[in-house]
Amino acid sequence: MHPPTQSRTRRTVKACVICHKKKVRCDIDQVPGDICSPCARDGYDCIPRERKRKRFTFSPSPPAERRGKPHNARQSHGGSQHGSQGPYSATLSTSNNNLKSEADMGRRASLMSDFQEHSPTVERHSEPNYPTPHNTNMTDSTFLSLASHTSKDVSYLGRLEYLRNDVPVNDDAGLPDKVPHRLSETDLEILRMQRVSELPPRPVRESLMDAFWTRCYPWTPVVKRSWIEDRNPNQTSLLLLHAIFLAGSRVSAPFPKFPPEDFYKRARLLFWMGAEDDPIITTAATLLLHWWNPEGPERVSLDTSSFWLRICTGLAYQVGLHREPTGKPNAGLRRRIWWSLVRDCLINAGHGRPRAIDLKFADVLPISSLDFDGNRPAADLFSAYVGIACILGDLTQSYLRKHGLQEHKKSLEDRLFRWSKTLPDTLQLCRSIEGRPLKPYSFEARQIHVQYFSVLVILNRPPDPKLAPSIASLLASSFVAGIFEDFMARDELRFLGPIFTFYCLTAGMAQLSCYRYTDLAGIAEESVVILLRALEELSKRWPTAVGSLKHLMDVREKVSQRPALGEFPEISIPSSTLQFFTDFGADLCRLWHPIIGRLPQNAAIAPRELETAGILQGLRTPGTQPIDLDLNSAVAQQQQMLANQMTATGASMEPTLLQPQEWLGYGAIGNWLMVDWDQGLGGW
Repeated sequence: MHPPTQSRTRRTVKACVICHKKKVRCDIDQVPGDICSPCARDGYDCIPRERKRKRFTFSPSPPAERRGKPHNARQSHGGSQHGSQGPYSATLSTSNNNLKSEADMGRRASLMSDFQEHSPTVERHSEPNYPTPHNTNMTDSTFLSLASHTSKDVSYLGRLEYLRNDVPVNDDAGLPDKVPHRLSETDLEILRMQRVSELPPRPVRESLMDAFWTRCYPWTPVVKRSWIEDRNPNQTSLLLLHAIFLAGSRVSAPFPKFPPEDFYKRARLLFWMGAEDDPIITTAATLLLHWWNPEGPERVSLDTSSFWLRICTGLAYQVGLHREPTGKPNAGLRRRIWWSLVRDCLINAGHGRPRAIDLKFADVLPISSLDFDGNRPAADLFSAYVGIACILGDLTQSYLRKHGLQEHKKSLEDRLFRWSKTLPDTLQLCRSIEGRPLKPYSFEARQIHVQYFSVLVILNRPPDPKLAPSIASLLASSFVAGIFEDFMARDELRFLGPIFTFYCLTAGMAQLSCYRYTDLAGIAEESVVILLRALEELSKRWPTAVGSLKHLMDVREKVSQRPALGEFPEISIPSSTLQFFTDFGADLCRLWHPIIGRLPQNAAIAPRELETAGILQGLRTPGTQPIDLDLNSAVAQQQQMLANQMTATGASMEPTLLQPQEWLGYGAIGNWLMVDWDQGLGGW
């Protein structure tokens, strides 16, 4: 029996912290002294557990020095004195790193867990023990900015979209303050060895920048000029600079001392090192890396356009670019980046692979001039490019599904007709007068019409390869050949992206169907020669063109050995299909007079349902003045209507895995279109 001791103040606790955590009986109120029997036996500091009323708050907790003083300051079992700090603050302090033993570590872990359980405010807003990376002092200002760059952008969390809560939820609550990302000394040494801070001389830099703004930006408007022009050179993102130089070098005359591969390797290294913390800049720079694309689709590579596009898509979903940026200061930029990911549709068409983006789960409004700071021509061009690319992507997905094309063909035709009839006058190819002569040359207008006619080629292919070639496909492919002839006459093939190899192959395969008709063989040969020369020139920059060139030449040789089927194929073209050519003339189409001249002179072109229903009323039509884009009035409703129509028409289109089809042992770009030829070199 213990001798009587001095009475002490009655405690308001029933157990110490350690015993409470271990769920064992504590005799701290029955034993003399300040240590209970279990803690004395195990060598733990015996600290009374104070009951606290739970408080839930969404406001940040006060700093440690402003919290209330502890009720009891005790001397630790090992003899160390906490001084003015209470047991909880002493446990959470990052400066107390002198852990004496494994038992002491276990004691502190138990105290931490107990503190977090009974102090909701601190648990949600304070984490002093969050690890801090090593901070390296650098003398190079560029590397210093790389090592200490921070961003306030946060990740997109879509929890509230499927969770119903009557109480507002703060997704950031309970998260520690973000520690600035700092590169380690090893990372910085690797960057020095790769010379990522070395930039080309001023004349080369300006030349590459001009090439980017002129040739690349209209199709991927993901960069703000202020990121480069309004920042100190030492604060400009190196990742973004190298990505821009890469894109510019792919559409300009080569600089032997500064090859595109060097810019790509440095940008890739900076990306994987995480040198850029701003997720918007990282997403934009990553999207520009698709301009490298050193391998064809027949090879597995980590450097192709499709690889980087899927990386960029993942970043875009994290940032929340798939949601309408209502009220955000950079709403226009976010929309431009999201719709630039429409390149996924082009890769889907060229490779016949599933898409990375499903627009059914996005609600971003279509592009307007306000997204380009009032620059109407840039907005019109990019909007038209996005529209025709989406149609091509949906057409590809429908074609790859069994019987899917016939199911969606009417909807796709209506969308294509709407696109052509609402195209701004500045992007039209021909004048709205008798004979439809060509308007002054526009490189951008030619490019989007290559896509338009390629869609017509694929959309009008005969369902059975043994049938006669499609007259609409022959006309459309002849237009493609004529446009490529213009490109070569102006030495502009070097400004085209890799997807144009697919357009060449598509048009060339359609023209080869004419080889078995004596009246068309000579005309088709001229077009095929143009397309072969274009592919040969494109192959100097894009390896995907090498396989397409070989494929087209192989088919050309085989079809030339087949016997003739007659003088001229049967002219059969529905009046509704002929509407797609009414805005064009014979200047770009070698087959115009041989085919159109054989049509009945009194053939009436029946109006499409879109016209009779008045759907095109109020939209942009050739020959009229552009309407004023104002998101606060009718255009906002128009954009929402177009967005709803896009979602409705694509709602039933699901990605389909394409099983690889081999023709002549070759599985390359556009291979999914070559199945008909594999079945006997049938017609289009």
